[in-house]
Amino acid sequence: MPEIDFTIDPATGQLELHVKGIAGPACEDVAKLARELLGAPTRERNTPEYHVRPQARPRVQPKQGS
Repeated sequence: MPEIDFTIDPATGQLELHVKGIAGPACEDVAKLARELLGAPTRERNTPEYHVRPQARPRVQPKQGS
């Protein structure tokens, strides 16, 4: 299940955000929403999970009408 962990340092106000459970660039959509709600983090980096491409399963549909 997708999760967003964030920490705000009370002394500096720095935001740390970690998107978990969403493989590939789709997590960028979630991070963008979080940035709009919480403000920009002090730095951004992609985790190894970001570089995983979602598996696409081909669907074969029978030809209709012959």
